[in-house]
Amino acid sequence: MYLLYTMDTYKYEVLAYTNRKQQGSAQEMSEAKTGIAKSDGKIPAVTLAERVESQIEHDIVEGVFRPGDRLDEEELAARLETSRTPIREALRKLAAAGLVTIRPRVGAMVSRPTIAQVVELFEVVAELEAFAARLAAKRATDTQLDLIAAAHARCEALATTGTAAEYFEANRVFHAAIWDAANNLMLVDQLYSVDKRLSPYRRHITFHPGRQQNSQSEHRLVAEALAARQPEAAENAMRDHVMILSDDALQLARNLRL
Repeated sequence: MYLLYTMDTYKYEVLAYTNRKQQGSAQEMSEAKTGIAKSDGKIPAVTLAERVESQIEHDIVEGVFRPGDRLDEEELAARLETSRTPIREALRKLAAAGLVTIRPRVGAMVSRPTIAQVVELFEVVAELEAFAARLAAKRATDTQLDLIAAAHARCEALATTGTAAEYFEANRVFHAAIWDAANNLMLVDQLYSVDKRLSPYRRHITFHPGRQQNSQSEHRLVAEALAARQPEAAENAMRDHVMILSDDALQLARNLRL
């Protein structure tokens, strides 16, 4: 299961479920993110701190808070209409996940990795995504391949007719569809964790002029290899695609105040 953020606050798109257990997990996660249960009269089995954590995480991933921005506990508490205690707990958990940095006598801020660290993150995610593409070429069901093809087609259309924001979301769906098709939940978990840390940089790269068209030529190689069930070709195409993003990240680093 992979839960993908959309541009609308609190809304999530579930790309796929591989079995009933995953369906149950997806519902619980969606309710934890939104704080809203389905109309069955049950209270979501999540704490206030977890809902607060999800909202702050969402705002970091979606670029509301940029790398280096200070996360003031009082301001967050007022904004989220809660006390400082769940804010503090949420920030500690986000720090453990690498999204937030907490410094003595300074407080919490959105993690701002160095240029070298951003490149290292891209190197890690390149290998993880390449492995996911290789597994997807071997393990994907026909339905999963159809989802990948549909996601690719939408990216193709939006590369020339859509906004950068629309393309960014479609691009995430394309990548997440491949993760899901790898049919390896441990791999998806690791990808999701690293991707959250890279999301601000991927967003800026996507908004860079000409990047959408270039990205599509790279996507096409991945999609064609997957459709032909060619593991090595899919793996190499995906690795090359993500490492090109790493090169773009270097060029945009100054704009992100690194």
